[in-house]
Amino acid sequence: MRAYGEPIIEITHLQKSFGDNAVLTDFNLTVRQGENVVVLGKSGCGKSVLIKCIVGLIKYDAGSIKLFGKEVSSLKQHELDTMRARIGFVFQSSALYDSMTVRENLEFPLRRHGKKKSKEEVQQLIEETLEHVGLAHAIHLMPAELSGGMRKRIGLARSLVLKPELMLYDEPTTGLDPITAEEISKLMLAMQQMYNTSSIIISHDMHCAELTANRLVVMMDGIDYAQGTFEELQQLNDPKVHAFFLNHK
Repeated sequence: MRAYGEPIIEITHLQKSFGDNAVLTDFNLTVRQGENVVVLGKSGCGKSVLIKCIVGLIKYDAGSIKLFGKEVSSLKQHELDTMRARIGFVFQSSALYDSMTVRENLEFPLRRHGKKKSKEEVQQLIEETLEHVGLAHAIHLMPAELSGGMRKRIGLARSLVLKPELMLYDEPTTGLDPITAEEISKLMLAMQQMYNTSSIIISHDMHCAELTANRLVVMMDGIDYAQGTFEELQQLNDPKVHAFFLNHK
């Protein structure tokens, strides 16, 4: 088994409720440097809540989330902003700015969070990142001129342009045809290897999970119900876990 680096995320006994609805009851997860972890779970089970707790958008009720060794709940706002600059977030919708060109979309996070760079350095970094996702030719296009797969690639490029240490993917292949979904999954894996990032991938796409995951976590009833490699969970004699693999070939 591949050896990974120091823990990037350490989640222990995490709890979060909304009124009487207990979403996370005792969730535990450690993600190490260079590791891709896919979180599986039914719709509404709390996967998106988990990501929002990790980046401090939602305050958790109990337990602990340590990000880069620091307890998220104890961070002041400016410390949280600094922490978020080390994280890339790929939204389900890609969330590109429709009024900006591809170049301007990638330039925006560099201007907002990046270290001071010359105009030439910014341009070179944008061109290199677009080259990595295979879309150097799209630099002057508007989001409306991009296909769904291209928008996903640009969304990924915009997250990677700051060279984040951690990537968070929210259903990265949703809405894509099977061929494009596989291309995006393979690109995510290539970017992990190129940038040595750690990743949490929220996905219902078992083919994406098989291609990208070093480890899978099944979220059920607010806990980390099962963890293991794709092959380990696929062979697990547990009907609840087996249900995720029923339609996977």
